[in-house]
Amino acid sequence: MSRLKTLVIAAMVLLLASCASEFAVKTGVDLAPNAGIYLMDPPASFVADNWQQVLEVSHNDESHTLLAQLDINSLSGINLVVMTAQGVPVFQLEKAISGPVKSKKMLPIERLDPRYILADIMLVHWPVEVLSSQLYGLKIVAKDSKRLLYKGDELISEIRFLEEKTELVNYQRNYKIIFQRVN
Repeated sequence: MSRLKTLVIAAMVLLLASCASEFAVKTGVDLAPNAGIYLMDPPASFVADNWQQVLEVSHNDESHTLLAQLDINSLSGINLVVMTAQGVPVFQLEKAISGPVKSKKMLPIERLDPRYILADIMLVHWPVEVLSSQLYGLKIVAKDSKRLLYKGDELISEIRFLEEKTELVNYQRNYKIIFQRVN
């Protein structure tokens, strides 16, 4: 009987350990193998910022137009809502100061991870000095009206700041996002 009891306890410990690791919060996203960005609090210089942007997302032969509403505050954190062009909510993401990233998908889009959208927004909007401290395995170089993200000598991503829009091209994952500010 004690052997059966030991097996049951061992099985329960393994079950609990596997559940704990499955739901562990990951603080960063990999933009390339073993290289990425930590999803940290907004910079202190962002006292408050609120904007709406149209995001034109292209991946392979697919293209989607989304509307993103972002509220950044160095006191309360980050709140992001992304909707279809018709106004149907796609997901909501929030990150309280010093807290984990929490997201809720309203549409079951398999390949869409809200944390990657937040990472791209950070790469476009956060100051380069702040980004440099949040990257792991990557370096960011700002020159002219561009930001270039490298893993070693390999160009992973390029951000171009144009007159009316900003383009982010991720060469590693083969997608492009065009950001156009609404307000």
